[in-house]
Amino acid sequence: MCGVVFIASVAAAAPQSPKEPTAIPDLSSPDFGWEVSSGLNFLPALGKLPPIRRTAFEKGGEQTGDADNPNLTPWAAERMRAFRDVVRSGHRAFSAQSRCWPGGVPGQLIFQANPIYFIQKPSEVLIIWERDHFVRRVHLNRGHTPNVKPSWFGDSVGRYENGELVVDTIGLAEHEYSFVDARDIPHTKDLHVVERFKIVDGGNTLEATFTVDDPGAFKAPWSGLVRFEKVNRPIEEWACAENNLGYEQLLKLREYPMPVANTPDF
Repeated sequence: MCGVVFIASVAAAAPQSPKEPTAIPDLSSPDFGWEVSSGLNFLPALGKLPPIRRTAFEKGGEQTGDADNPNLTPWAAERMRAFRDVVRSGHRAFSAQSRCWPGGVPGQLIFQANPIYFIQKPSEVLIIWERDHFVRRVHLNRGHTPNVKPSWFGDSVGRYENGELVVDTIGLAEHEYSFVDARDIPHTKDLHVVERFKIVDGGNTLEATFTVDDPGAFKAPWSGLVRFEKVNRPIEEWACAENNLGYEQLLKLREYPMPVANTPDF
């Protein structure tokens, strides 16, 4: 009897093996969202070619990307230098977030001050930004559409893998104000982005790592990281354009236009 008790007590005291990560991370709730906590720039991903940083402060304190980064193709470097020259002439640096344009992929990930929310369904995952209620649809039950119609967020297909949501996106539209970082790093129609979303820090932090591949803009694929902290509140109404009335007059600097719908989309 004593031997049985001793064996049972040893078994109870033995360290337990760590739990395997769940196949499907719990990203969604009506009561909480995720807000960017890692800043305006992409963080480097461990062991990967890093993002192009925004380190040059121009006239008026405006910041532009590093147009001399060796990973840029001549076409991309020329476009970035053109934007830098515009800023040096007294224009503000472009920011999709401040001018109410979509940030694209992966640029939308670094939209700050407003949380994002997830809705996970068997057939798709919806990623919803409180800011202007932008919505990305990640399809779980199909591959890429054969003839993708280019759009701001492209054609995203996903799967769950080792506790992560993996999202593969193509079909991202070339547009005058569509940038990889939502500021001034350009891309072509061949942009291909793979993102991996996972929950860390005991459920309080969401990490999104991504890899960007676009031979027309970059000599080699590069990767980055964005961190979000959990915010315990439901989504609220937030309209970008209504919060920018008189913005140009207030700052007395030339601004970029806001998107305008000339016809209703319904």
